[in-house]
Amino acid sequence: MTPNEMGQVFAMLLKHREILGNPMDRPLRENELEMARVLAGCNNQDLDDFEEFLNVQGLSLYIRDAFEIGLPPKQGRPNLIYVLVRKRNEDISSYISKSWFLEQMKDGRSGATKTERAIWTARLWLTLQWFFYQRIDRLPYDIGSYRDALVTEKLLIDEVNKGIERLGNKGRPEGEKGYVWDVIWESKSNIEGYVSRFLRVMQIGGMIENAGTPLEFRQTLVAAVDMSIIAEHELTYLMPPSSEFNIDIKTTELLLGEASSMKDEV
Repeated sequence: MTPNEMGQVFAMLLKHREILGNPMDRPLRENELEMARVLAGCNNQDLDDFEEFLNVQGLSLYIRDAFEIGLPPKQGRPNLIYVLVRKRNEDISSYISKSWFLEQMKDGRSGATKTERAIWTARLWLTLQWFFYQRIDRLPYDIGSYRDALVTEKLLIDEVNKGIERLGNKGRPEGEKGYVWDVIWESKSNIEGYVSRFLRVMQIGGMIENAGTPLEFRQTLVAAVDMSIIAEHELTYLMPPSSEFNIDIKTTELLLGEASSMKDEV
């Protein structure tokens, strides 16, 4: 891999986070096949050098044979998956925004604070993962089922509504969990707005994509790879909730960045 090729590959990964010479559900992007062939032609030293380049920026390259997740090869095309991921326990480079998602979740009409937006984002993200994994009895390691992980805007709104009703029936807990309870319970009238913005930002961020029907979405390959890596490193507080009833506890765990000692509630 020449320095020029490395720059081109990195630029494409930084923009799209994935390079596939043989995508199943979308057309090839401009120059994507060429970049896939560059990566497929790399020897071990080339890949090590590229990985070192990525690592100093807090990034890493995930490589996997696409046949393993159900993508049959096509003649003349590399059938490898290349996904740009975070390198665990390393700081991300300063040129990559850490607050982009929460900034995109802003709604001038509601005037929600950054903390309130973070709480709602955590709850919606966990609820979405419940649809993608527990609802269809799928393990986070199962990357190949990403095309089957579906949700509609209405289903997500309905599930969040039901969860918040359960939250209210339990009553307000003590401590930090009580603050999370306050934010969610007191702004429950904004559920539809939060869900709509959340899905829009997830789509812009490449975590979900349109599934062919209006307001129906599925998980992307990039998102499936991210979750499999999280599972591999056993970051339990980032795992999908084991049941829809456990989203309350998991929301607080996600915000605090640590697993609770409390057992799942079924």
